[in-house]
Amino acid sequence: MKKSNKYESLYRKNPDSGRVIIDIALEDYLVFFHEWDNSALRKRDIHSELVEFLDLCSEDIPLRKKLEIVFTLDIDEISKEKEDQIRLSYRNYYSAIKRLEHRKTKRFIRNSITLLFIALILLFLYGLLNDISQSSLLSRVFLESLLIGGWVFTWEAVHLLFIDIIEPFRRHKETERLLEAELNFRYIDKKENAML
Repeated sequence: MKKSNKYESLYRKNPDSGRVIIDIALEDYLVFFHEWDNSALRKRDIHSELVEFLDLCSEDIPLRKKLEIVFTLDIDEISKEKEDQIRLSYRNYYSAIKRLEHRKTKRFIRNSITLLFIALILLFLYGLLNDISQSSLLSRVFLESLLIGGWVFTWEAVHLLFIDIIEPFRRHKETERLLEAELNFRYIDKKENAML
């Protein structure tokens, strides 16, 4: 079964916007927030299990698809203020994650450039000193060490820049998509449930 078929069978699609919907049931508004975080509501962290769930759902859905997150609540009183607090907290959380991923990507690039610079110095020294007569075993070992070191640093720079950077780059795109997700609230009508 293709990945696209798998996610289509697991998630609804908004017919108006075309966004893929991730449904989340909450008992109360406060369940959204981390239970050990006692800061003001607009600055509180998202519950860690909710973050993990959103990450798993995001991995299921292709990156090119936009998301809509629908929180379904079974409560007596609807509070637009608490909805706004959840939206603000959600945006703050994923904005911070986006900044962290951006920093990580920049750090990979910086480290790769540093390693490449060291590799060039070692290879330049090898080329420069290779012209000098290699009469002793110690000088040959030293030259071979420069050559091997230069190639090892070159490989590490290339590996870091083109292979290790893939995961933070993908995570950055996933975070960007979660940040741009539409957040909506749906409420269960208790009178309808009682009649059923």
